Amino acid sequence: MKSLKGIHHVCIKAPSLERMEQAVEFYTRVFGMPVIRRWGQGEKSACMVDTGAGILEIMADGSGDAPGPIPHVALAVTGVDEWVELVRKEGCTITMEPQDKLLPSQPPFPVRIAFFQGHAGELVELMEEKE
Repeated sequence: MKSLKGIHHVCIKAPSLERMEQAVEFYTRVFGMPVIRRWGQGEKSACMVDTGAGILEIMADGSGDAPGPIPHVALAVTGVDEWVELVRKEGCTITMEPQDKLLPSQPPFPVRIAFFQGHAGELVELMEEKE
C-alpha cells in the first residue's frame, strides 16, 4: 500500500568539494545539524545532515551536470512502485525506474528509490527507507 510521509530530503550541490565541506561546516556549526551519514570521495563526496524536520543532502558537484544548486526534492513514501505508476499515468516522465539501493554511507542506508520529472520541470525522488 502506498502512502506519502512528507519530504525526506532536499539535495543541494556545491560547485566543488571545498565548497561542499564549507556548507557542511556551516550547517553543523551554525544550525547544530548533526551529520547522519557520509559517502563518496573527492568530488563525488556527499553527506546528509539532520534538520530536525527532514534531511539536507549536501553533495560536491564532481559531475557538473546538476540543473542548479537544488537538483531534486525527495519525498518519503511507502510503495515506491505504486507511486511511479500513479505519476506515470499523470503524464510525468520517469527518469529512473524503481530500484533497490544500498547507499554505501556510514552507516549503510538501504532504500528503494525512483525519480520523475514533474510538470514544472522539477526532479522528484521517491524514497522508501528499508530496514
